[in-house]
Amino acid sequence: MKKVFVLLGFIVFASLSFSQTKVLLEIDNEKITADEFLHIYKKNNTNSNAMTVQAMEDYLDLFINFKLKVHEAEILGFDTLKSFKNELAGYRGQLAQPYLTDKKVEEDILAESYERMKWDVEVSHILIKCEQNASEKDTLKAWNKINEVYKKLNKGENFEKLVENYSEDEGSLKTKGSLGYRTVFNLVYEFESVMYETKVGDFSKPFRSRFGYHILKVTDKRPAKGKYKVAHIMMITPEGSSSNLKQKAENKITEVYEKALAGEDFAKLAEEYSEDRRTAVDGGLIGWVSIGGRMIKEFEDAVFGLENIGDISPILKTNYGFHVIKLLDKEEIKDFDEIKNDLKGLISNTARTSKSRDAIVTTLKNEYNAKTNDENVKEFYNIVTDSIFHGSWIVDENLKLDKPILTFANQTKTQEDFVNYLMKFNRKQSPQDIKIFVDKAFNNFISKMILMYEEDILEDKYIDFKYLIKEYHDGILLFELTDKFVWSKAIIDTAGLDNFYQKNKNDYMWDYRYEVKVYECKDAKVLKSAAKLFNKNKNEDFILSKLNKKDSSALIIKESEFAEKAVKPLVDSKIKEFNITETAGLKKIVANNEDNTITIINVHAPEVKTLNEAKGIITADYQNYLEKEWIKTLRNKYKIVVHKDVLKTLVN
Repeated sequence: MKKVFVLLGFIVFASLSFSQTKVLLEIDNEKITADEFLHIYKKNNTNSNAMTVQAMEDYLDLFINFKLKVHEAEILGFDTLKSFKNELAGYRGQLAQPYLTDKKVEEDILAESYERMKWDVEVSHILIKCEQNASEKDTLKAWNKINEVYKKLNKGENFEKLVENYSEDEGSLKTKGSLGYRTVFNLVYEFESVMYETKVGDFSKPFRSRFGYHILKVTDKRPAKGKYKVAHIMMITPEGSSSNLKQKAENKITEVYEKALAGEDFAKLAEEYSEDRRTAVDGGLIGWVSIGGRMIKEFEDAVFGLENIGDISPILKTNYGFHVIKLLDKEEIKDFDEIKNDLKGLISNTARTSKSRDAIVTTLKNEYNAKTNDENVKEFYNIVTDSIFHGSWIVDENLKLDKPILTFANQTKTQEDFVNYLMKFNRKQSPQDIKIFVDKAFNNFISKMILMYEEDILEDKYIDFKYLIKEYHDGILLFELTDKFVWSKAIIDTAGLDNFYQKNKNDYMWDYRYEVKVYECKDAKVLKSAAKLFNKNKNEDFILSKLNKKDSSALIIKESEFAEKAVKPLVDSKIKEFNITETAGLKKIVANNEDNTITIINVHAPEVKTLNEAKGIITADYQNYLEKEWIKTLRNKYKIVVHKDVLKTLVN
């Protein structure tokens, strides 16, 4: 996307009033309306005083150059390339998304997620498994079972006991159904919503997720802990370890724990003693820990039981061994505006976003008066067979599948359209009830067809989207063409660059430059010898070789700079200190007896920069030259007609 913005300083995102439909500009047989020009002009000239004929004529000159390049790209067939079409389609897909979601619902979801983020909820649950695509018989069986549990809860039976007797979540059986503290995005959306809607001490009504039917109980709700950065020291006791090994590990962790409490460096203790070598090499650092993250419940509870940075936990026993944990840092929940974009990323392509999609589909159904023919859909209960779950479903060629099943706007979708849609599900998968499969697929088919239609007509429905896509279209073409004829050419065409430099090299001059060197002498004797040799204009290499013959550190170069004024601090300070004038060939030698240093300053006259010395700016100037010459060529190549009478009508 970057290339479009690099080129188009006038990309537009706001819709304007488009009453000017007359042709303002013609390039050969291409007609460009006043609408398009005004749209771009207003974006780049927000000052109302700029709405004059002269201001518009000046801007029109730039606009013509832009349109000439785009026209040339189309003549050369750049817009027919597969790479161009794919890139534009990618941008269009991204730009269309805001038009295919319900903005209010999306904002509500963001607000809901942030509000939930502020709280941690301690929750337990009972699960009766039921696959999403289970048959009606299996679904009813699971429902009856969870209902039985619900009735027992209403009669006052113990939740934990019912977990033990009924729950099919093997992972939480050991904790009597407890999932510990959880927060937003930790659990499936359906579970999360019920969890936040249930009061502390209450249990929920039965509800369904993709795992089956649940009843949950909320035992606590607290302000969110946010994230804790921790390190730990660990003594490992593998499963099945002897009591003797466990005792040795406990004794060792106790010894280390006492050292840590006594103030010894925790990171060094971890590096020396911790048996978790993955973290030990980094001072025991685990990193940031969040509620409901990758840590086991006991460890997480111990982490969030710490209050102050620097606190060290009591010895913790887990199935993996013994731990001592130190709190290194905390990060509280940030303000909404700070994390809004992060939240958008977290909810993208999740069950939350489906709410926004479902809302816009409902709106479009009403707008386009969508109707279904249920009787024609029901025929698929027999047309579709179990073979679709094995990837071998074949539709009888003799079937006439032209009956309508969905109508909306000016569209009619037939049974054949639905068959084509169903074919993408014709693959190996878990078998399910045919009726449930067809009904669910048809509902998704309706949404997909309506959204596809809506996306296809966005340019006709929203004038701002039409112009936005037009600008991306032109921007991509402009980038590719300019790269070919200007940017890359200036880099590749070394002969052309050199020729441009030779013709214009007097434009690239050095100002007076100052060569400053500060030599450090070992003692006064070396200082005296060095000063004498420098004053005799002896070569630097000769002087260094002579004075460093017995001691390589007798005379060394302490500082050295070669620059114009106001470029290097050393140069500026020495020019000021010794009152150096802009005199070509001037040489100043100053010996300082206080610090045994010799400063030598040579003044170099202004001179032409070599191509390599100024290659960056010369290349940029060459690119500007190439572009100007290219514009001249295009203006001579194509017929340009400006309707100035139309331009005058645009002035307020």
